[in-house]
Amino acid sequence: MQLEDIVEVIVIAWLLVGAISAAYAWLDMRKSKDVKLSWLVIVFLLSVVGLVLYIFLVKNKRVDATYPPKPEYSTPAYKFEKVEAAKKNGAEAEAPEVKSNVKQIEGIPRCPTCGAAISDRDFNCPKCGRKLRQS
Repeated sequence: MQLEDIVEVIVIAWLLVGAISAAYAWLDMRKSKDVKLSWLVIVFLLSVVGLVLYIFLVKNKRVDATYPPKPEYSTPAYKFEKVEAAKKNGAEAEAPEVKSNVKQIEGIPRCPTCGAAISDRDFNCPKCGRKLRQS
């Protein structure tokens, strides 16, 4: 074998590996619906080196971007904010509405007088002291 034959085999092998690498990059880009011809040419010409560059520079960044963004939660408006705003404006703050007919909410037993959460084992309400059941 002469030197020209060895060079010819190396160039053919390089281009064959480059074609396989470019095919992988093309399938990956098609899956993400972002095909860029420039990256296909780079991967084809640089073969394995181009594929490594593609994976580290393009694919890794795209994987991070595919995760859903963190949800943004807004601060809930509380009733006492109205009272605080009324105090700042000099107006008389209204007393919060007391519910005397509070029933179970989401399976949590409540005191019928003050609405405080109670246990099934409580004899008296821990907040207002109302007798809940006989001992």
